[in-house]
Amino acid sequence: MEIVALEPPLPADVVEELTGLWEPIFEARYDDLRPVLAGSEVADNRNLIYLIREGGELAGTSQLTISRAVPALGGLGEVATAPAYRGRGIATRLCARARDDFRAQGGRALYLGTINPAAARVYHRLGWRNLAGTTVMACTTGDDWPEAFLVDYFRAQGGRPRIVAGTAAARIPMIPLIVMPHDWQVLDANVGLYSTRYAVQHSCMFLYPRFQALTQEGRGAWFGAQAESGALLGLATARLDEDGGCQVDGFVYRTSQDVWSELLRSAMRWGATQGATVCWAAVSVEDEQKQAWCAELGFRAAGPAATFDLDGREVEAVRLEGEAAAL
Repeated sequence: MEIVALEPPLPADVVEELTGLWEPIFEARYDDLRPVLAGSEVADNRNLIYLIREGGELAGTSQLTISRAVPALGGLGEVATAPAYRGRGIATRLCARARDDFRAQGGRALYLGTINPAAARVYHRLGWRNLAGTTVMACTTGDDWPEAFLVDYFRAQGGRPRIVAGTAAARIPMIPLIVMPHDWQVLDANVGLYSTRYAVQHSCMFLYPRFQALTQEGRGAWFGAQAESGALLGLATARLDEDGGCQVDGFVYRTSQDVWSELLRSAMRWGATQGATVCWAAVSVEDEQKQAWCAELGFRAAGPAATFDLDGREVEAVRLEGEAAAL
């Protein structure tokens, strides 16, 4: 059975055929991915959809996404085999083809996420290795372990990052930033992100949709600290609440407080433009550095916030508030 590679924009009937296979297998709606398959992200990411057909029937798929900003990074998803064609090595062939094409184009780290032990064994045989504190796997070139790649990747980022509005260009570069262990327990309360030092990270290709969900109906926004290379060194979010305030949060990778402050100010300015009079953050009581950095931006303690659940360990939180116009 021949493997066929397609790139968006795809015809509408092919989009429906693909999502018709994926939705029952993954028990998820693919409304957000339909525009991507139709070509909405061609300027930000290269997407290759690999298909195997038998007798005209769709037997299996995989999808390779390569960041145009950082082509060394990629993500693998939608690895699916129709029930009637399982047990014939189709998924193995599709993943191997995606891996080989990625490497041939200079790719260095290809990420995927799985909680399926049988699938994880297939990926392991093909060169993927699990990242500690996650159910994310990475296939790196050479002899590097995934953690070693991350250390070298971030060490190579020089210059002062610039603050950019969140776009699809961040879909892949946000993965290494989030899976890398951070000292703060809570990275971003608005999107439920915790450091892999304290809680298992189960998302990979579904990380970006969490951030994009904030922008729906104009209720939120997000921003990135982007290095000259295109790598992401930080993320921040803003979300309007029902009381006229704006909850903000964010984190950076071992970067200066100045970069974090710029990110948070971008989130707070967005809140002010939406009419919020108060900006606030929910911070773990154990993240003392984050509390101190918030204080330097003008935030003050305003009582407790809802506790955080770090894989079954309840951690108390403090609510920090400031006037949006003053921040």
